[in-house]
Amino acid sequence: MHGTTGPRPTGPGQNTPGTPGTSGVPAIVYDTEIRHHAGAHGGTRWQKAERLTVRLDRGEPSGLVELAWRSEGGAEATVVFDEGMTAFRGHRRTTDGTPQEYRGTRRRYRTGADEPFGHRARVFATETEGPHGPAAGGTLRLVLDDGGAPVERISWRDRRDTSISVVLRSVPPAGGTVPVEVAGVVASDEHTEADEVAGHLLTDGPGKWLGWDDRATLDFSLSEPAAVTAYTLTSGNDYRDRDPRDWRLQGSMDGTTWYTLDSRVDQAFPGRFQERAFTVVNSTAYQAYRIDIGRNWGGLPETQLNRVRLLTTDRPRLIGSTVPVAGVTANDEYRAAGEVAANVLHSGAGKWLARTRRAWLEFTLPGPAAVTAYTLTSANDHCARDPRDWVLEGSADGRTWTALDRRTDEIFPGRFLVREFGVAAPAAYPVYRLRVTRNEGDVGEVQLNRVQLLVKHDHRFPDPVEFHGFLRPADGPAAGYRGRSVTETADLEDPDTAPGGGGAVRP
Repeated sequence: MHGTTGPRPTGPGQNTPGTPGTSGVPAIVYDTEIRHHAGAHGGTRWQKAERLTVRLDRGEPSGLVELAWRSEGGAEATVVFDEGMTAFRGHRRTTDGTPQEYRGTRRRYRTGADEPFGHRARVFATETEGPHGPAAGGTLRLVLDDGGAPVERISWRDRRDTSISVVLRSVPPAGGTVPVEVAGVVASDEHTEADEVAGHLLTDGPGKWLGWDDRATLDFSLSEPAAVTAYTLTSGNDYRDRDPRDWRLQGSMDGTTWYTLDSRVDQAFPGRFQERAFTVVNSTAYQAYRIDIGRNWGGLPETQLNRVRLLTTDRPRLIGSTVPVAGVTANDEYRAAGEVAANVLHSGAGKWLARTRRAWLEFTLPGPAAVTAYTLTSANDHCARDPRDWVLEGSADGRTWTALDRRTDEIFPGRFLVREFGVAAPAAYPVYRLRVTRNEGDVGEVQLNRVQLLVKHDHRFPDPVEFHGFLRPADGPAAGYRGRSVTETADLEDPDTAPGGGGAVRP
């Protein structure tokens, strides 16, 4: 990342958050209450809920207007603050889908420290995409804790009318990786006359690969299958217009069906021989990988790179092992076309298709297992059939179900796109069910190419190390916004969580 950690904000002292003439944004703790909708769970009385701690500090004083977040467990909340951020009102939905009214009153806030009330602020060096490539965007200090599972998505709008939405990536940094052994690389085109060939991508030095097109593919075959969790691209020695701008990282078992593992758009390499690292959420060991370049910066028929490295995590416990499945059934399947439920257990172009708007797949295991993550892979065609809302459930007997993970408004922008989801509170069950409650296009079919149930021996996901999203200022268009964790030491003890206090310290 090009951004660097800036000086600590001094905080607004006795002023309210966002007061003109002050710097920094403090952490604020709210006492909260919930109320079920009339007729649900026996009444409409307000009940005490877990306190909410919020800090979204970009180093400039500006109070929040709206805030929304989603946890790894599937719970969601949306709130609106009053002018001084002394209170908020809104709604939330629990992990099991129960809707609730939600309100809070400011309890206190503290300035000039990054360990507010037992919460260590996660510090990100950020950058924004500009017309000439990425530019340093300052430091973001983030705390958002509602007493539930860690958050994975946050959106907010401040009183300067700046809107920001970010997704936290719970993946190890590229620095915690080791190279995988690549046996060979083949390019869709290469400049053999100038010795600018694909083989240079695997070695250090000034040599490069150049293809005569604004689009290109680079196919890497491994010595043995490996789960790539990060990769690096290094720009060539000249002509920035030849740099890749949009690309996909894909994996394949057989060199025929390619699964999209990572997709990047509007990426820039402002410098020559500049190496950039990208992380991937991937638990599957593929035999081959492909960099599919869809566009370069200049639009001219020349694309080049100096080096490509494929990496895997040096913490194998973070890579999921596939849970054995004894059998799978579905509420419906298109047998005449061979689009049956069993296809989701195997790699390849086959798929499962149910001719209903709502559909389910039920997985029977040889014995109880605690699924800590799972993947869904979109099918070959018709994005309108993709799942959009779903629930992963577990059962001890196949009759009584417990919701383990709930997702809404998810999208699969590509075909054969693999997406991995975590289970916040796993438990051992012999039967699992994926219940799709809405598809993307509200059409009469639901389809998937593949489903994998995974177990990670260390099922606690690592702390988020980066985020990506967008930032839209009041007076300008939206721009890409991303950040990478940086270290910043600070110590502050919460009187409620100190020895003798009543609370529990949450990281």
